[in-house]
Amino acid sequence: MMNVMITMSDDEIKKILRDHFAQKGFNVKGSQIYSDDNGIVRFDIQLYAYDILAKGDE
Repeated sequence: MMNVMITMSDDEIKKILRDHFAQKGFNVKGSQIYSDDNGIVRFDIQLYAYDILAKGDE
């Protein structure tokens, strides 16, 4: 077994997550990334309501 540490900037992580949601057909209105005191990284995202409603019709 091998441990690997990957270091990425906030902007890189945001781009990866935005691209992920774009591939699913969502447009990202806004986002924020932060880590809490427990070392958990959180990504808050705002999606456009019309994208969510359109996905519900599929």
